Amino acid sequence: MSDTPILEALQSALSKQMKEHNLNEQDPRANELVDILIAENYPLNLIESCDLLERACAAGNLYVVQALCSYVDFFIYRSFALVLALRSGHVDVAQWLIEHENVNLLAPIQRPSRMSVMLPPDTTFTRSALTKASTYLFLNPLDPTPATYIFRPYTGHEQLLNPSYTAPFKIADAARATHAIVERGQFDNTVFDDIFRAYLVAAARKFRDRRDKAEIADAQICLSEAAYMLQLHRRMKGKDGYGDKRLYDILESIIVPGTASEIYSFIAQDSSETLLKKLTEYGWLQDEVEVIAPLVSSLTPSIHTEYNGVLLYVLAKHNRIDEIKLLEPWQGHIDEKSYEKAIEIASELEHIELATYLVSYMQELKSGKSSEGMESSGLLDDLML
Repeated sequence: MSDTPILEALQSALSKQMKEHNLNEQDPRANELVDILIAENYPLNLIESCDLLERACAAGNLYVVQALCSYVDFFIYRSFALVLALRSGHVDVAQWLIEHENVNLLAPIQRPSRMSVMLPPDTTFTRSALTKASTYLFLNPLDPTPATYIFRPYTGHEQLLNPSYTAPFKIADAARATHAIVERGQFDNTVFDDIFRAYLVAAARKFRDRRDKAEIADAQICLSEAAYMLQLHRRMKGKDGYGDKRLYDILESIIVPGTASEIYSFIAQDSSETLLKKLTEYGWLQDEVEVIAPLVSSLTPSIHTEYNGVLLYVLAKHNRIDEIKLLEPWQGHIDEKSYEKAIEIASELEHIELATYLVSYMQELKSGKSSEGMESSGLLDDLML
């Protein structure tokens, strides 16, 4: 613990404010203490200044945050302070850091040329998270970045200096604060993309664990926010601050063996093209028919007929006639060769009813009759007999 009473007292006052978790309320005691610290011209070292800023952000004390930023000439790292402001739902603090201090969530460590104190490694400040300086950013969606930590609860090990501190955490608060920044386009494209990734990863983990209803509800919050971000990106049509094509790369990267069905459903509804593309590329996914079949009603045809043909083939291979019937409106998006392959595999596996349906349906298409006409006339039912 520090030998400096004023520093200890300020840490304690901020910790008390965290526990009370009064959003947007300032603690007069913490405000008085930071004023005294500044009046006494206390020489904060690089670690102390960073630790205090993070504590003030976790507490949501904008007065202390502003005072520290005015007093301290150089912060070695401020991104985790922004993480804590967002994690605890302190929108005003997060917005001020971005608007007035140009804090970037993915900024790397800034080490001074001369240091008055021996500093720990960069990973101590970043909490082993990747930054823009990392060549591995976005290569593995599970690799932690600062955005990852927005949606994780306090561990009691956040401190850079003793004593430790913690604060209440609700993912709804973190999502609300992050949403406010996202909708204004205040993050750059890279950060926007990474927050989208962090939401998907958080949702996937919570769906995987499924410890209780609250965890499922939290996962749904994350998916809802990810869906909002994707819609916002499309609506803004390439405007800076609203992500880029990397969003679709992230969607692809989240499709791995063991992914929760809710994640597949999200991708099917919000980016059918992505799911159909990966279905074409991944043999293991083609065997996950119990996951794919329920999604068919949510899918829209790909611009690539090859992808649509693979879906037809997978359904035919697994004898999913009801789902194949849902593809009738896709005529014009599935070529004749794909129907032939589906008929061939259905026949080979002795899915006689399905093979008969496909042959008859293909003949009707060739004769120029619509699938709707077949269904209304009862012809499809007759062919099933």
